Amino acid sequence: MVDKSKMPGDLWVRMMWAPKDPAGIQDRPIVLVGDRRRWLIGLTPTILGFLLLIALALIRAPLLLLIVPMALAVVGARYATGGQAGFYEVRDDGSLGDFLGRKAPLGLREMRRTKP
Repeated sequence: MVDKSKMPGDLWVRMMWAPKDPAGIQDRPIVLVGDRRRWLIGLTPTILGFLLLIALALIRAPLLLLIVPMALAVVGARYATGGQAGFYEVRDDGSLGDFLGRKAPLGLREMRRTKP
């Protein structure tokens, strides 16, 4: 499966799917990879945005002011899921292959989920 020694240090495998039938259309495993550094950096403004949103809601701030913490949370979440994060094919040698995108590929439902 995935050889962690062939992956960059700041990436980690979050989920993995293997083909149900080796002779099927998709013959290579697919992994969902996360970017640890970006995830930790993006988590901070996301949490702060939600805490600020709760605080502003408790003091009954104007609705227009509630947009600021929501935007902060969205920006943090978008940053956290950016970078090299996404779905990748796994090559035969265990390294990451082609980038398939940030959204789940179509053939993922025909695969079985395995431990990374």
